[in-house]
Amino acid sequence: MLGVGVAMLTTGLPAIVRPDKMVRESLRNRNRRLRELDAGAPEDHFEERRELEAYPPRFDLDERKIRVLGGLGSLLGAASIYQGLF
Repeated sequence: MLGVGVAMLTTGLPAIVRPDKMVRESLRNRNRRLRELDAGAPEDHFEERRELEAYPPRFDLDERKIRVLGGLGSLLGAASIYQGLF
């Protein structure tokens, strides 16, 4: 249980602290990046624009939902660590 708890805690805390880094495939992020490319920003990788236009995002989670899910994961992780210790 300790291993499960530590794993859940280490994935839950970053979701609370930096939710924008957890989901890159949201519709909002895709549209923002396309606007940046239209404004003249350089592409981060080969054919980034084509990829963004051809493949729609699989899901759209806002930062609040990611923080809530991270908080739940952190709570479950802390409970698993507690159960593993005692």
